[in-house]
Amino acid sequence: MQKEPILIIIILILAISTALSPWLMNNAPYIGDAWLHLRKAEDIVIQGRLKLEEYNDMWPLVNLLLVFYSTILGLSPLISTQMIPFLVSLSTINLYIISSKISRNIYAAFSTPIALIFTPLYTFITFGSAVMKETAAFYLTTLLITYFLVSRPNLICFLLLSFGLVVGHHFASLAVFILLLSILIEDFSDLLNGDTCHLRRDIVMVSIFGALLLSWNFFVFSKIGWFLPISSNSLLMIIFTWFGIYIISRIGRFSSVAFQAFLIPLTALAWRGYLHDIPTPVNPISIWEVRDLIIFIIPALIGLALFWRNRIIRSILVSTTTLIAFSLISGLDYNGLVVFTKSLHYYSVFWALMFGLSWPSILNKRFGKMLFTVVSIYLVLASVTGIGLALNGPGAYNEVEYEQLQGLRDKLHEPLIMDVKLSYLSKYLNVENSIFHNLKQGEYVLLTKSNFIYGILLGYVWVDLSLYMPHHLIVSCDRLVDGGYIKILRINNV
Repeated sequence: MQKEPILIIIILILAISTALSPWLMNNAPYIGDAWLHLRKAEDIVIQGRLKLEEYNDMWPLVNLLLVFYSTILGLSPLISTQMIPFLVSLSTINLYIISSKISRNIYAAFSTPIALIFTPLYTFITFGSAVMKETAAFYLTTLLITYFLVSRPNLICFLLLSFGLVVGHHFASLAVFILLLSILIEDFSDLLNGDTCHLRRDIVMVSIFGALLLSWNFFVFSKIGWFLPISSNSLLMIIFTWFGIYIISRIGRFSSVAFQAFLIPLTALAWRGYLHDIPTPVNPISIWEVRDLIIFIIPALIGLALFWRNRIIRSILVSTTTLIAFSLISGLDYNGLVVFTKSLHYYSVFWALMFGLSWPSILNKRFGKMLFTVVSIYLVLASVTGIGLALNGPGAYNEVEYEQLQGLRDKLHEPLIMDVKLSYLSKYLNVENSIFHNLKQGEYVLLTKSNFIYGILLGYVWVDLSLYMPHHLIVSCDRLVDGGYIKILRINNV
């Protein structure tokens, strides 16, 4: 089609500009994990070898990619971090291919990646812009799903892709493994109807991926023990959840749509901090955001009703829903929030597919093309809230913070007390630090602009700054550095 190259270029421009927007606006990586992995990559270059000793070493794909971009391609270390969001943006092309193969409709193919980029759940900007193990593995996750649609895949290529994903991130690997098992169950169901065209191929591919996944994770377990969400109890709960979700999806169209209509509001409540018993720095969901979600979800539910029989769609439905449901029933504590956050990234991919697949049917209706144009533009505008969150939210860093702290590090002779967000940057710059505790006379505290707006980060928990530093204590402090972004205070009169 003559339109297709133009549409792909549009998708790439939108995806790349969105994923890189925190860097383009702030000139600093988004999310603290970036500093951790940048330090790991620099250590690999300096020492000339890869160490597998602690949690952030055990899935080394992101660290090795940063080494490749900074040494082989000659990019500066900070700029090399942005190749990870760039890879995430390329995953939109994989979704374009998946939607195109299933629907054979150019409008569905185009609107699917657009729905992912501008989802009202904001996952593409808040997840895709980050430099983490999981974002480094996201492109491979979508590529493996795409590769599974190839009628005669090359097993060597599949082996390499699988190995890359397995050493990329454990949760992404778990998501794909559940997907492959769901597809295999679909194959056995087809076998009962006399269709065996995919069974042998899928058994081989599931065996390859499963062997790599189990081997690597047994190795990791031997090094560091259990890790989220992998434990004997959680794996058993995932199996029961997967079985229940699969039964619901097989009963019929109504059960599939009705269950999702029940699950989506719960997901939205958890997303905005209403369910988990952990304080998070998110504003209450507004009536405008509820409206945005409804406008997004109605076409998506129509897409699900139309394509629920498709073996690939049903398998993606089962796998992503299993993860999001497991995250909600496994607990609403710290661990539950971590698993929920990871699950939401893949659940958003499913809903982007459903949104895209709805349009071939809607376009056949009166005013269908006009509605398609209006909704697409509306989604772009509605995502401004999420983009603003990534640019100025609690997880964002600013170039000024980095440069000021870098300039001060040789002048600092005492350890600084700070929150977890700042500790990531401080560890990268070799600034001696400790996490917030009950403050004592003469101690030094490092604060940034975001601490006064959002509070201080302790693990995944955000608490108000006044809990550790009431206003009268801040006023009484000596201000050694009093910049717009960086403040270093010495405690007096505790």
